[in-house]
Formats: sequence, structure tokens, C-alpha cells
Amino acid sequence: MSALELGRMRSCAAALGSLLTAALVVTVHSLCSAPPRLPSAEPRDPLLGSEMFAIGYRMEFRCRPGFGRKAHTPNFLICGDNGAWLGPTEICTAKACAFPGEPANGRLLQPAAFTFGSTVNFTCNPGYRLIGPSEIECVVRNEVLRWSRDIPICQAIPCEPPPEIENGQYLGMDREHFEYGDSVTYRCHSPGRGQRPFSLVGEASIFCTTKDNLNGVWSGPAPECKVVTCEQPRVENGKLLSRYRPLYTFGDTVFFECDLRYSLSGSGTSTCRDNDLWEPPLPLCQRSSCDDPPDVRNAVKARLAGNLFPVDTVVTYECQPGHQFSTGEATWNISCLQGFVWSERPPPCDRVSCPDPHVPNRKPLKSLHPWLVKEGYEYGDRLEVACTEGFVFKSRGGSSSVTLSCGSDGAWHPAVPECIPEPRCPKPDIPHGREVDKSRGDYTVGTKVELECEEGFLLWGPETVTCGADLSWEPQLPFCDKACGPAPEIPFGENSARGSKRIPYGTKVTYRCPEGLSLIGDESIYCTSQDGENLEWSGPAPECKAVRCPKPVVPRGRMSPQRFTFPYGLLLHFSCDEGFGLRGAAQSQCQADGTWDPPVPTCQPVLCPQPAVPYGRLRSPLGGKRWYQPNETVTLECLPGHQLLDSEMVPVADAWEATCLPGGSWTPLPKCMKEGDADVCQEVHYIKSTFECGVPVEEVKSLLEIQKLFLEIKKLEMELEN
Repeated sequence: MSALELGRMRSCAAALGSLLTAALVVTVHSLCSAPPRLPSAEPRDPLLGSEMFAIGYRMEFRCRPGFGRKAHTPNFLICGDNGAWLGPTEICTAKACAFPGEPANGRLLQPAAFTFGSTVNFTCNPGYRLIGPSEIECVVRNEVLRWSRDIPICQAIPCEPPPEIENGQYLGMDREHFEYGDSVTYRCHSPGRGQRPFSLVGEASIFCTTKDNLNGVWSGPAPECKVVTCEQPRVENGKLLSRYRPLYTFGDTVFFECDLRYSLSGSGTSTCRDNDLWEPPLPLCQRSSCDDPPDVRNAVKARLAGNLFPVDTVVTYECQPGHQFSTGEATWNISCLQGFVWSERPPPCDRVSCPDPHVPNRKPLKSLHPWLVKEGYEYGDRLEVACTEGFVFKSRGGSSSVTLSCGSDGAWHPAVPECIPEPRCPKPDIPHGREVDKSRGDYTVGTKVELECEEGFLLWGPETVTCGADLSWEPQLPFCDKACGPAPEIPFGENSARGSKRIPYGTKVTYRCPEGLSLIGDESIYCTSQDGENLEWSGPAPECKAVRCPKPVVPRGRMSPQRFTFPYGLLLHFSCDEGFGLRGAAQSQCQADGTWDPPVPTCQPVLCPQPAVPYGRLRSPLGGKRWYQPNETVTLECLPGHQLLDSEMVPVADAWEATCLPGGSWTPLPKCMKEGDADVCQEVHYIKSTFECGVPVEEVKSLLEIQKLFLEIKKLEMELEN
């Protein structure tokens, strides 16, 4: 064998080995090992050691004890092509135990659910202890879920009987059993005759409690019954606020307060203790304030902070308004010294004085308190100062008197004024005018003057003027102008001047009469002048006379009521003779201006309109006229091919006469129908007449059958013609 062939054989062997190895790897990786252990399920068939499973193998599971099938979840796993098991990991869910219940006087520390394998714990209410297991578990027994043990009970924690005390006892000593929360109260025995009472020292009540929630203990030691007496509580310069007792025993508490000007050193409260002593010790009352500061006439103590005045306290006195100390000051200070005495006593406050008011051109001073006769003036005095005749106070609005008051600053208020000559307005002279009245004899400020004009002149402006502060007349002085006299009055009438005595030039005066009277003449007159100097009325006044309307004339008509005169307000009714119609209103009333309203109507003849007959015409060369007089006659005829019928639909001659009636209507008019239709109508009229004549029904029935046949023949003929 050549080396070349040997090399080729070795290459083929190596390639074959590689293929076998790859096939083995593929085979090994295409199998699944035993599935993982599921907490809630196990394979339905037991596994045999290191068994391998082919791709697509389906392994079914069943729930372990205490678990049940999970809804909508398959109970199998499938071996996948990658050697892993495919399917849910939670095939089953844990079942639940029933509610275990709760012990009396205890409670269940409830978990989220009572599922298989879960535990629950119990605890007791305060004062109770747990007898039995504090924890139980949901387990499977005989393929049934149940709790591992019964629930425990909660028992009240007991206490030993409370201790007895000497010279005392507790309430309920006949009891044998005491439980958590029970309490007992001690009290001392009553003393015998001549013996001092016992005091209960310590807590009067104790109660059964626990420290380990198993065994009961009393909350504290029992009190003692002892004889305790404290001395009478006395404090110099102080007083006892609590009720006095002849004997103070253990626990009595007293309260103290010091007298005014004394301060408490120590505690204001003290209690009698079991060692016969007051605790804390009784206090002391020590001097701490000066007495009330002395009163000073016409002065007040300012800014006092209470009624205690310790050392270095400063009290300020202030004189009342209008008063001052002898030094001229209005305040004075004193202080409390170390020995609790005041530094000095201030002098009294005297009234402030004012100088004699000097006012030239004044009247004698007049005191508002005439019983006070003295040389000088003091605070509060009031004087009335008045200027002599013809003088007024300067800068005081023209006032002639003023009241002065002596002020607290020693000056007069208001300031002493000055009397100056009283100002006046000029005399109010107006041409053709005169004064009627004035409020004062002169023309000083405030004087009112009433003015008027001479006869024949009219006042333009205000009738009354007042002298103002600026010495001018307010409002501005009026003037007098020529005027007409009163407008002429007329009987039964009135004018727009309304009784004015003087009427200005150019004024128009209008007259009017009451209802029912007419104004005769010019309605208005004017105040005018013919010569440019004298004023007069433009013309005579009009007159008011009764209104009469003319007699209304209505040919061929009547009026109601019949009257000879027609005064204002009369209402007439109108009507026309037969054959005539009213044109206009049927009634009219006499107005204030002598006219009738609405206007008087007329009576016009009642005409007939040209008669109109369908398929007919007037027998006239011109076709007739539009309107016809009453009793006028026309002749009517039908158009060719039509038959003339009367109102009963009976054929008549070729012509028909109609007459115009007085009421504007015609005598009955004929009808024009086609000749065939006219025959039918004639037959219908014949049948109608037959019924009206009382022909028997059977004969009428036969007649109607014949007529029906006749009409059908006629109808057929007409259709053939068309």
C-alpha cells in the first residue's frame, strides 16, 4: 500500500469519527432528564432513577396532599426540542382550612389566608393569659385539611388577696378571688372616745395588675393608718385663705395671702405631712411697698401701675386743666424711699389767671357769672365783649359781640378781638324804582332790601337783595323797564298772562274759550309800541260766544233727532229714502269750531250692476251698460247651442226679462245650459215633479228605470258626437 493511499484512508476514518460524534451529541441533546420538583404537584407515574424522556413526551402530574387543581391550568409538562420541560410550574394551589375561631377575651392574629401549611397565632386581651398553644398550623390528616391543635383559652390573671393593715381595712375583705383590674380601697378605723383620729398615709386604692402577662401583682404597697397632727398655720402680716380647722391632720392643705404692702416669701401653699410638719414650710410676709401716695388738691396721680409702690417707685402728679403748682409747673414727682416712706408731700395746684382784656370801642364788659365779683380773672371765667354802635369785630364776619373764655394756658380764647367801623353796602338806587322794605336801618352786611318799580314799569331781576360780605348786593340789583298793563280780561275766557299786572315788551298773550264756546277775534295780542316810547296792546281782546253748527241738509234723506238749532256736542243720525244709499258716516257731531265731524253724508241712488248669466248675454246692440236705475228692464238670451232655463230648470222662450229692484238687486235671473244638458235637467225636473204629485213607489221605480236607460242613450250619443 502506498503512502498516498494510507493517508487517504486515515482522512476518511477521521471524518467518519467526527460524524459519529456529532450524531451522538445530537442524540444526547434531544432527550429531557427528570422534570423539576414542583412544590404543589408530583408526577402521576413514579420516576425510575435517571430515566430520560424523548422530545414531545407528555408527563402528567397530580396535586400533592393539601393542594387542589388550579383552574384553567393544564396538569402536564412536555419535553421540548431543547431538552427543557415546557408547561406551567404552578399546576395546583393550596387548599384552605376553615376559620379556627377566636378565644373568649382574646383574638386571632389573622393571616392573609388559612391555606395549607400556613400558621395562625392567638393573643389574649389585657388582663388575660394564654392557656394552650399560641400557634396552630393548617395540616392534612387522613386526607382532610384541619388545624394541628385546638385553639387556646384566655384566663383572667389572678392576684393574691391584698395585704391587711393595722388600724384599718379595705372594702370587700370577704372576697376570696381577685382578678386583673380589680381594685380595693383602704380606710382607717374610727378613733375611740378621747383618741385622736387616724390618717391614711399612702395611696388609698390599689389595683390588681401584671408585669409579665402571666401572674398578677398589686399596683403598690398598702397605705398606713397613723395619728398625724400639724401645728396651727399662722403667718404674721398675712391671712389664711382656706377654711379654718381646729385640728390639721395628714393631707390637709392650706393657702396663704399677705396683707397689702407685704410680699410673700416662700410658698403660698403648704400641706400637712406624715411627720407632723408642714411641707413646704410656712411662708413669711415682708414689707414691700410704700403706703398710698398723698392726695393733692386740684391734681391727679398719673400713670399709676396698680396699688403697690416698691422702693424707687416714682409717682407723678398732674394739675387739672387750668391749674398749676406754685412753681408755675403743671407736674410734680415724688419717690418711695428705702424705709418705705415718700420723699415729700407736693403743694396744692392753684387756678391759672388771665389778664384784663383790652378792647377799644367796646361796651362795658359783661360777666356771664355776675355773682363772681373780683379784680382778676381765672381759668374758666367767661366774658361777653360787644362793640359800640357802628363798630364790629375785625375778621369775625361782622359779628358785634363775642364770648371770651379764660383758658388753661392763661390766655383768652378766642383771642381778644378788635372793634372796627362796621362796613356798609351803597344805597340800592335804581331808576324808576323804590325801596319797599329793609331788615335794618342801615345797609350793613346782611341787610335785606325789597324793591319795586313805579307804575308802568316792570322789575327785571330779583325783588329782594342782600348786602354781602364783599359789600356788594347779592344777587345783582334789578332794573325797571317800561311794561304793558294787565292783559284785558274776557267773559267766559282766559289768557296766558294769568293775572300778571305788568307785561314786558314783546310778550304774546293767547286767549282761549271753554268747550262749547268759540273764540271770536284774534287769538293772540302783543305788548308793543306804536311811537317807540309808550307801550300798548296790539289790538282788542277776542270774545267767547256759544258755538252753533249749520243745519245739515241731506236730499232724499232724514236725520234724527229733528232740531231747529244745532249746539256744540249734538250728535245726529242719518238715513236715506228707499232706493237711495248713504254715502259717508251714518252719524255726525257738532264740534267746538262749528263744523260737523265726520262730515254730513249724502244719499245717492242705489243702482243695479249689469246682470251676469254664464253662457248668456244682453239682447242689445252695444251689450248694455254697467249700472241700471231702479225699475229699469233688460232682456237676456243664451249663446248659440245653449238652452234658456228658469229657476226651476224648466226651458223657457228664447228671451228673458229682468227688472232692477230698489234695493240694488235684480228679479230672478235665468240659467243657460248646453242643449243636451238642458234635456237631462228637464227629465230630472219631471221626476221630481212626479214624486211631489204622489205617484206610487212601484210606478216611480219603473219610471226611473226607463229614465236611466234614456240617460245612458243620451250619454252615448254625446260621446259619439265628441
